[in-house]
Amino acid sequence: MRARTSLSALALLGLVCAAQSAGAEEIRVAVAANFLRTGQDLAEEFERDTGHRVVLSSGSTGALLAQIEHGATYDVFLAADTRSPAALKAAGRARWRFSYATGRLALVGAGVNDPAQGEATLRRGSFRNLAIANPATAPYGAAAREALTRLGLWAELQPKLVLGQSVAQAHQIARSGGAELGLVAWSQAKASGQTAWLLPSHLHAPLLQEGVLLTERAPARAFCAFLKASKAQALISAAGYDPPARSGLEPTRVEASESRGPWDAIVLTLKLALTTTVILLLLSTPLAWWLGRGRSLGRTVVEALVALPLVLPPTVLGFYLLVLLGPEGLVGGIWEALGGPRLVFSFGGLVVGSVLYSLPFVVQPLQAGFRAIDPTLLEAAATLGSSPLDRFRCLVLPLTRPSYLVAATLGFAHTIGEFGVVLMIGGSVPAETRVLSIAIYEQVEQLHYDQAHLLAGGMLAFSFLILLAVYLVERRFQEARP
Repeated sequence: MRARTSLSALALLGLVCAAQSAGAEEIRVAVAANFLRTGQDLAEEFERDTGHRVVLSSGSTGALLAQIEHGATYDVFLAADTRSPAALKAAGRARWRFSYATGRLALVGAGVNDPAQGEATLRRGSFRNLAIANPATAPYGAAAREALTRLGLWAELQPKLVLGQSVAQAHQIARSGGAELGLVAWSQAKASGQTAWLLPSHLHAPLLQEGVLLTERAPARAFCAFLKASKAQALISAAGYDPPARSGLEPTRVEASESRGPWDAIVLTLKLALTTTVILLLLSTPLAWWLGRGRSLGRTVVEALVALPLVLPPTVLGFYLLVLLGPEGLVGGIWEALGGPRLVFSFGGLVVGSVLYSLPFVVQPLQAGFRAIDPTLLEAAATLGSSPLDRFRCLVLPLTRPSYLVAATLGFAHTIGEFGVVLMIGGSVPAETRVLSIAIYEQVEQLHYDQAHLLAGGMLAFSFLILLAVYLVERRFQEARP
């Protein structure tokens, strides 16, 4: 009897758990990069209270808005500004628009030893780089530009700016040592325990952050209501945000920085691709020759290492390059100690990253070409007294011209299309690291689709024509062979 009662209790408990699981739903929330950590804490609290699961997707406000405009299925959008929610409201996409926090701006970095001297640190200008979020796409970047303008430093400091795609990347740039200083969210400085100067609120318009309910789902509406409740507001305040109260301070008018449109990015991209291709051909020729002229365990290990970028996510390679090439990294620290220029967030860093990322696209065609050479031809030339250099120049190079053409083309085209690696180690420094792929990404974030179509369409046509030319030339080589 007791056993039957226990079984009944277990069955009843199972039914209760099943019913609770059936009632729990998933809520998809797009959250601005500056609010991600706080959003994670709020999501955990909401999940404990309701059982609903909150799935957060983070990025810059501009990037998330572009995703929603193109049909991304989010239930809630927590922006870092008021303009993006207003745009969704005007388009009839917002079911409920509400304020949930007011952000603050802070100066962080190795040069901020005394918060009371924060403004003096900026005015002295004795730093190489200042990281901020992209003012065109990120609200915290626009606030940074406004604050520097009110301080009369915008024009003076523009050459030192390193732009992150979001305030989260700007903070990461400053923390990694890629820039000595960074203007980031006060909440980020608090969470990381950094010494920081909290900028006075009169230097920029309030960073009022608004949310948007995008669907009529009850759990999503409950999550929005939870953000307005005192429990959630206490967590938001503890994270470094002010209450979501409006202020009468209007943003100052800031003149856009001068730009030659996309030409800077196009010229820089071609320069990077050409430089990278030349270096790759010089490095890959002896490496591919060594790999293609024998079989051994050592060669196999090296061959696998060379091929890693084919399967490795670009952000993984970019992250480790950032760690190694940064001023506190093993390579970057030694390089700068020897008097070399900074590698991260510079053209030199892009070249290093591009060479490593495109290496297999050059090595493998050359390796295949070298392996295809009949070894008896080389042996015959050697018996006739030809030196190794003469054999390579007069015999190997003519026979592998198609392989060199393919290798050079693939290396060049692959470098032009890079995004993940250059974003991680280069950011977006105009005329320095803002290559074409970054420029297209920024145009999409700003919803400038006409410019994005122009740049992306040009890259598509260029890539097709250059590959078509390679195939036609290779076909002619094959037809000319006896």
